[in-house]
Amino acid sequence: MKRVFIASLLILLASAALVAAIEFDPGYLLISYGHYTVESSVWIGLGVFLLFFFMIYGFFSVLRRTINGGSALSGWLSGRGHRRSQKQTTKGIISFIEGNWRLSQRTLSRAAATSETPLLNYLIAARASHRLGDEKETRAFLKKAEASTTGASNAVGLTQAELQLSSGQFEQSLATLTRVRRNASKQPFVLHLLRQVYEGLNDWQALLALIPELKKHSVLSVEKLDDLVLEASQKSLVDAAKTRGVSASQLEKLWAQLPKAAVKNSETVACYADQLIALGEMQKAEKLIRSQLKKDWDRALISRYGKVEADDVAKQLIHAENWLKERNNDAALLLCLGRISLRNSLWGKAREYFENSLKLEKSAEVYGELARLLAHLGEVEKSNDYFQRGLILLPDGLIDLPMPDNK
Repeated sequence: MKRVFIASLLILLASAALVAAIEFDPGYLLISYGHYTVESSVWIGLGVFLLFFFMIYGFFSVLRRTINGGSALSGWLSGRGHRRSQKQTTKGIISFIEGNWRLSQRTLSRAAATSETPLLNYLIAARASHRLGDEKETRAFLKKAEASTTGASNAVGLTQAELQLSSGQFEQSLATLTRVRRNASKQPFVLHLLRQVYEGLNDWQALLALIPELKKHSVLSVEKLDDLVLEASQKSLVDAAKTRGVSASQLEKLWAQLPKAAVKNSETVACYADQLIALGEMQKAEKLIRSQLKKDWDRALISRYGKVEADDVAKQLIHAENWLKERNNDAALLLCLGRISLRNSLWGKAREYFENSLKLEKSAEVYGELARLLAHLGEVEKSNDYFQRGLILLPDGLIDLPMPDNK
């Protein structure tokens, strides 16, 4: 209220001063142009000048606002388009998560042109097409994705490799990953996919070669990495042994190339021993198993030791009986001793070992061995009894071993 009063007072004083100035001397203004002249007082001329000034100023002000208003309208329309595109993109992603592949593909592809993230639209549309089994559309969307964003080739390549992998196209996926890996060698996801591809191709040698990088980039936990090393090592041995014309020296060379963690593992040693036995390399298998048992007493290994026929079976029996001094309650060792005793033609000792093993643990293998021995010794009734108890539990049957003549 005070400000209004002061402003009114100042205007009143300015008006009074202006009136006094006009009364004191109105002045004279003459404007001449060609044959035309305009005469007026100075104050009237000043008033006309101010009037024209404000009219011109008002015109340009209205023009500027009109132009700015058009830009605002254009911006509003553009923003509205982006908002609609973003809404459609969100709808497409939701449809993909819900498993509505067709709707997701259609919605995302339509919104891609005005989307702020066309790469995302095309990549998810490609995944939706893949789920629909439309490989042609999948490739088309991946191509559009790569063209939509600079520097997106790795992301597109990884998506393509992953989709190929999920379809069981291991060779194609490997080719794609090999190309991507040149530009993204340090990306853990590349290594993750390569691991799955090598497993799908049963390329255990390539997988073993990849282990150091998997470890370096922490692609797997320590426990899973250790398991993978053992699995790949064992399967590489099995596959190599199946190769036509493979020799024991070739298998031995492969064994020397395996990771240290694998060759120290009893399960892997047992796997290697099985392949040597299959190739008829009994002496190498016997030494291998005996050496490993000194480091790690393993049930699977002691079972295999009883199935290996050493060059010197008497010495083999001595080795096994020495172990019995510390492990006289080991059912697996007693079974092993029974089998080695048979190779030494020690029928009574073999029977005793088998019976002692059964006292500790009921085993189909021991039932079968004892039944077979008793049949050759002429104790048919007992033999049949043992066969009935255990042979049906032993689907792989019994290995060939020397038996006494039934005379």
